Amino acid sequence: MTEAKLSYRRITEKIAGKLDLLEAYLFYCLALCSDCYTAISHIKQEKLAAFYGITKEEQIGKWLHKFEDMRLIKIHSNLIKGKYGTFSRYEYELDTEHYVLIGNTLYDEPISRELKGFLVLLKCKCLNGTNTCKYSQNMLAEELGLSASTISRYIREATKLGYVKKDKKGIHLLDKDIFLITSETQIAILKNVYPEILTDEDIARGYCC
Repeated sequence: MTEAKLSYRRITEKIAGKLDLLEAYLFYCLALCSDCYTAISHIKQEKLAAFYGITKEEQIGKWLHKFEDMRLIKIHSNLIKGKYGTFSRYEYELDTEHYVLIGNTLYDEPISRELKGFLVLLKCKCLNGTNTCKYSQNMLAEELGLSASTISRYIREATKLGYVKKDKKGIHLLDKDIFLITSETQIAILKNVYPEILTDEDIARGYCC
């Protein structure tokens, strides 16, 4: 029997304030190219660059090493014996501590990489168990390490395209199929899938949302 693949990925909230928009989108892409249960990827940088949508493989390498420096991923080099000799294969292990759940379908949305990265970061700053960010735009800019004008620009763009609604109660992500809200049923499923990772203490603290 073929094991079902998850329709979402765990993205650590730690990327917020550490990565810019394009880097945040690359982190999401790397998650999509990772095993949905172990969060480990063996993708080659050339293929990751193509999946991300650029030709500059060296830029992908620089970003991956930045992720490693910030302890967002661990990079392992494994020696593989093949028919024509021994070669190194890189393995990327993503940090998924204190994560949010983001659907795989964000990748296919007809919007810019920058806007996708912004939406990923915005989800990371939503209250646990919600799609609502309570920060003002200026406070959100400080939290994400971005300029206020950048935040204003992408909130306007996301609102115009129907991804976001802003009111007195906060900034709300609207698509629950992309930006998942973890229900009690989903928590039970997650506990079964990740019994060694997700503890009752994590749930009590809201780390699973």
